[in-house]
Amino acid sequence: MEKKRDYIPLQRGNLRKRGILRNISCALFFLFGSLGLMAQTTQTFTVDFKDKSLADVFEYLMSKSDYVFTYNSAEMKQQTHRVTQTFKKAPLKQVLEACLLNTSFTYEVIEKHVIIKKTALQQTVNLVEVSGKVADEKGNSVAGATVIVYGTTLGTATDSDGRYRLRVQPDAVLSVSFIGYKTEIVPLKGNTKMNITLEPEAESLEEVTVVAFGTQKRESVVSAITTVRPMDLKSSNSDLTSSFAGKIAGVIGWQTGGIPGALTEEEMNTKFYIRGITSFQTNANIDPLILLDGVETSKLDLARLAPEDIESFSVMKDASATAMYGARGANGVILVTTKKGQEGSVYASVRYESIFSMPTKEIDVVDPVTYMKMYNQALIGRNPLATPKYSQERIDRTASGKYPAWLYPKNDWYNLMFKNYSVNHHVGVNIRGGSKVVQYYASVNYNRDQGMLKTDRLNDFNCNITNNQTSFRTNLNIDLKAGIKLVVNASATLDKYHGPLTSMSEAYWLAFNASPVDFAPLYPGDDTYGWPHLRFGTTAARAKNPYMELQKGYVQRTRYSTINKAEYIHNLSALIKGLEVRASVAMVQSGYYTTAFYTTPFQYALAGYDFETRKHTLQDMSPADAHRTLKVSQNDSESTTDTRVTYEARLLHTAAWKDHQTSLTAVFQAQERTFTPIRSVLNGMPQRNMTFSMRGSYGFKDRYFIEGSFGYNGSERFAKKNRMGFFPAAGLAWVISSEPFMASTAHWLEFLKFRASWGKVGNDGIISEPRFVFLPLISNKTAIPPIPFGQSYFRRYKIASYPNENIQWEIAEQVNLGLETKLFRGIVEINLDVYQEVRHNILSKRTTIPANMGVEEAPLDNIGKARSRGIDFSGKIQHSFNKDLWMILSGTLTFNKTVYKEIEEAVNKPQWQRKVGRELSQQVGYIAEGLFRDQGEIENSPFQGGDVMPGDIRYRDLNRDGVINVNDATFIGFPETPRIIYGFNGFINYKNFEFSFAFQGSGKRSFFMDPKKLSPFEGDHAMLTAIYKDHWSEDNMVRNAFWPRLSTYNITQHNPQEDWYNKNNAELRKSTYFMRECSFLRCTSLELAYNMPEKLLKKLRFQNMKLFVWANNPFLISNFKVWDIELGEDGFNYPIQKSYAIGLNLSF
Repeated sequence: MEKKRDYIPLQRGNLRKRGILRNISCALFFLFGSLGLMAQTTQTFTVDFKDKSLADVFEYLMSKSDYVFTYNSAEMKQQTHRVTQTFKKAPLKQVLEACLLNTSFTYEVIEKHVIIKKTALQQTVNLVEVSGKVADEKGNSVAGATVIVYGTTLGTATDSDGRYRLRVQPDAVLSVSFIGYKTEIVPLKGNTKMNITLEPEAESLEEVTVVAFGTQKRESVVSAITTVRPMDLKSSNSDLTSSFAGKIAGVIGWQTGGIPGALTEEEMNTKFYIRGITSFQTNANIDPLILLDGVETSKLDLARLAPEDIESFSVMKDASATAMYGARGANGVILVTTKKGQEGSVYASVRYESIFSMPTKEIDVVDPVTYMKMYNQALIGRNPLATPKYSQERIDRTASGKYPAWLYPKNDWYNLMFKNYSVNHHVGVNIRGGSKVVQYYASVNYNRDQGMLKTDRLNDFNCNITNNQTSFRTNLNIDLKAGIKLVVNASATLDKYHGPLTSMSEAYWLAFNASPVDFAPLYPGDDTYGWPHLRFGTTAARAKNPYMELQKGYVQRTRYSTINKAEYIHNLSALIKGLEVRASVAMVQSGYYTTAFYTTPFQYALAGYDFETRKHTLQDMSPADAHRTLKVSQNDSESTTDTRVTYEARLLHTAAWKDHQTSLTAVFQAQERTFTPIRSVLNGMPQRNMTFSMRGSYGFKDRYFIEGSFGYNGSERFAKKNRMGFFPAAGLAWVISSEPFMASTAHWLEFLKFRASWGKVGNDGIISEPRFVFLPLISNKTAIPPIPFGQSYFRRYKIASYPNENIQWEIAEQVNLGLETKLFRGIVEINLDVYQEVRHNILSKRTTIPANMGVEEAPLDNIGKARSRGIDFSGKIQHSFNKDLWMILSGTLTFNKTVYKEIEEAVNKPQWQRKVGRELSQQVGYIAEGLFRDQGEIENSPFQGGDVMPGDIRYRDLNRDGVINVNDATFIGFPETPRIIYGFNGFINYKNFEFSFAFQGSGKRSFFMDPKKLSPFEGDHAMLTAIYKDHWSEDNMVRNAFWPRLSTYNITQHNPQEDWYNKNNAELRKSTYFMRECSFLRCTSLELAYNMPEKLLKKLRFQNMKLFVWANNPFLISNFKVWDIELGEDGFNYPIQKSYAIGLNLSF
């Protein structure tokens, strides 16, 4: 049977017979038509037709398939239409529709027969020819895009240059589609020239990873980059950074407090570092580079960012990812992209939360009566002949409650100073929309956060913390013409803070550091001092009144920050396909202003009380200049500004042919920073930094990828010979799952990728002062004259910093191995990175130079090397059980260990005190061997100094010389930065209900309770309940009680080794007795939400309405009960907060 049937139109009868045969054929195969269509979809064609006739096209299709074509040869010969079209894996239907476009023929497929026939006569319509170009969002041509008349099959496909040509009615509507892009519906409205831009689908965007100065397909990324969903960073806390720990693999972080309204980086409630801390210089820059829409910004601006404004959040961790940022990227990069506008209808959403906030853990101290009893016990326990400070009569009267509270005070300072909770409010509004030319996104967010401090009702001003934070953002995308865009991003944040004059960073310390019984917070007026004012209590020794410290004044602070960027994007594909040029200028400015208002309060001590007349007498202990009217404090007022301008030019080129893909990126960047106030001539000069960087990548068959990059950086800080630094990086990736030999595992192993990278990154932010390490710095100081009977002092010049032209860049050399996999059709995802970083040329002060060398100040030099090793792990399980029930479970684990590799040390140090091989933040201290049981044990133990009695701490004599001294200190415990950070969270959706949870934990971190601060009684310290319940006594002679023998003196009187921060100590030394492991598991969030049903939404004309309740930090699992363990040594800080929120999200 011939595949081609050629009918010669010799007679009209032949044509009639041929029509009958055709109709019979149609009838015979009509029932099998659907099968024919299915067969059609299974056969594809890849061909490039060049000026071919229709007959030639049909001839080719028959030769490459099992189809039989039936058509009239004469009619075909009369057809002048020629076909020039390229098809790649196109189905038969697409080929036929494209080839028969603008002809008088149509087709019909019946099983394996294709019948070409004349179209029926239609009413004559004046057709117009429309043409144009289809491009992607970057302006690159889209070849093979389908362009059809909406609602019909009439259409064509774009050629290799993305161009199309089509004859249509003047009022037709075009539908343009391409795989991975949203379908565009375009009314012609009489236009004959129509260029169309396609936008990627959301699913396609998820397959793209943000990299340095661009984006890449996820499978082609060779670097260690973690991408986090913005919704995972949501919390009821106004500080975005509080959500990082446990949710971002590779980030080491922890909370340091809960004070609202942190306006400086030092006040922030979190610390976070990418892959730990590798530089051991005290003032080194160890913070990551933070880029917001490509603009360098501060941790404060990142903390104030609303999760609802974030489009993507990426953390770049290895040198391959950060090399292009030069000196700024040595400590990793956090890259945040905010939401952009979208063409279409306006989409708006409103969010409101009301939040009730309170401490996660309050410090528990004994009641005043117990305090007095234990004070007497401590006094007599050390000296049996001593007279008790508090008589039994006073104790009984205080406990009875029959006398005025100010006569026999029972001060609960925590209750007097702090509320039980605070109420905060968060509101946010955002709008998104746009046209073909302009797309916009705008948002406004307002947070009102308050503290828990009480204001006395007689005070004329509020002393509680209140921070009003307002931020707005506007992002514009303007399509100037095809391939040319202007992107404008502008945002601003304003904080207005009102709070007490006294710093609240150690708020609980004020309450702890005051006697609960020696004086009243306030006294009523007597006959002499009865005029209206606050009479703050004190003692004859002028003991500090914490309530007075809270009420004596207030401070008003303002911080503003504005981030602005304008970027010009020009696609030059018409010149060189795949070429794009970008140029931008960005300006970041922040300002901080503080004005303090103060009073000098009146203070009184109780001089006497007449029990018969019930009259009391006050003794005025006020300063001579006491006043109750507010004055401006010049010492506590300040003003600072910081301005940074960045200029950037970028060249990008991408290309793909057959199985090959290449990309090239080149960036030139110059930055200038100025700030005020200026304290020296050198600091008055603008700070400048310049970088040229490039990245080139190559991919083969979508499974083999290689990439190289470098940053060439210039820094003003070094001498000319060391000013420029070249920092290369390279990486490769292999998508193993795409190999043919892995085809048998495709049903359970969907994706498997291995990657490796190596690189070097420089750091010039190694020390804040001096700015120029190659110049000498001279200062003056007060000195005592060397002659007798001279003036009391004089001022002289001294060397503050010696010049060193040989100081070089601090260099981080990094190696990373990574594995990414998806299992069971994407249900399980696992990412694993193993890394090593060696930090070379660490800059620090050379402190080993003997004093007799005449060097007045320890000079700076590159003196050390450190090595960091670790593991980053993240995993996710997602599964849909049915249309109503689905879940997502995810977890992270970060392990990091950093040790000294090289460092200059004193030659006479014992081996056990040498730092090489030890961890960077591991402390040196004495090993405590419990408490002395009796006097005989003291006499037979090494001499350790202090007024030692049974129940005091005993230390190990490491060198066995019979004396406990500095040579017996050694490295103890874990580092004070956690080795391990982990977290897991989940999201469960059932019908209209949502439930989510998150947990975060930490381990292998030591912290030390400062016993000098905790010592009860001394300095009017309160007594911790933990000490009351477990201290050494003759009735509790345990070896390792929570506290040693009680004393009314500080513990350093009996154990001088516990005086850690004594200014006379050459080095910091602690002890194991007060060392604890910071190991815990915290529930960081619980949320229950309900989405309103669609019927109600349609009535209200909303797209979505969600009600939710939220708990932040609701509970903590830990063996440490004194304070919130995550605070570590800083237990008296303003406490970490737990909060409960109720809120509403609306979108329309």
